[in-house]
Amino acid sequence: MAIKKCLRLNANVGDCFIMAKLPPETLKKMGEAELKVLLSVAQDGVADPTRLSARVELPAETVANAVDMLTNEGIICAAEDKSKKCTKNTMSNYDNEDLAEAIDNDDGFKVVTAFACDVLEKQLNRNDLNTLYSLYDYYGMSAEMICGIIEFCVSTGKQSMSYIFNIAMSIRDDGITTYEALEGYIKSKRTVNSKTARLRKLCGIGNRELTSKERGYTDRWFGEMKLSFDLVKRAYELTIDRIGELKFPYMSKIIEQWYAKGVRTVDDAEKLDVKHKEEKAAENSEYDIEKYFTAAAKKGFIKKDE
Repeated sequence: MAIKKCLRLNANVGDCFIMAKLPPETLKKMGEAELKVLLSVAQDGVADPTRLSARVELPAETVANAVDMLTNEGIICAAEDKSKKCTKNTMSNYDNEDLAEAIDNDDGFKVVTAFACDVLEKQLNRNDLNTLYSLYDYYGMSAEMICGIIEFCVSTGKQSMSYIFNIAMSIRDDGITTYEALEGYIKSKRTVNSKTARLRKLCGIGNRELTSKERGYTDRWFGEMKLSFDLVKRAYELTIDRIGELKFPYMSKIIEQWYAKGVRTVDDAEKLDVKHKEEKAAENSEYDIEKYFTAAAKKGFIKKDE
């Protein structure tokens, strides 16, 4: 049996259970054993896989195969692994008849397909339609949400349907479920992208795509921290002045130290720099005076008790 720990569904609420919608191809795979295991786990809330055979009155090997199928499809998972979602961001596979009926009879999906054709400037093929209908039907996204995601992806130069699907899944996983929330998300992303483009030009990177690590830095500076471009530019200038080359980890160290000390503007950074220089000068001054008196005392210019 693939999973040795206790099994659970997506979620359980009181005497009811909540389960993700099963795609048609998954339903076709399910037989008597899979249905009995599924209902047993749902009824118990958490089920011991070693006792399922007796519970559903089926051979252990048959139950093990059923458990493997249900876990691979993301329908059940280990009960202790509550931090992970059972459902996978997979695309449903619809029959041609299902897609044709949706296009003909569902006004919302008609809007999605017409908008996609217009914005992507192409005739949608079967895979394109399947992807869009997966978002609309399987994941329950509104036509307005899907159109907004398509428009955002195209505005960033990304037009592949797989990219649009992945962005839609990322947005869904972030808990963005309304068009109003999507507008805020898109506005934030565009701000980050605009500042990142300016930084790329400043650093002489040009049209080269940032690496995943580099993008991680810029997403944190401009997205999470919401810092101004001018402050990040100042950190870049200090990096070049100090080590003579662009190093994102070095820039990040400067920015993280600033952020921890409440620096949010270039003016804040300059004030902190002045304060640091004054403190260092004071330390050096005290050190120099002590050194002078020690040297003078050794030469007999000053008595020790003085």
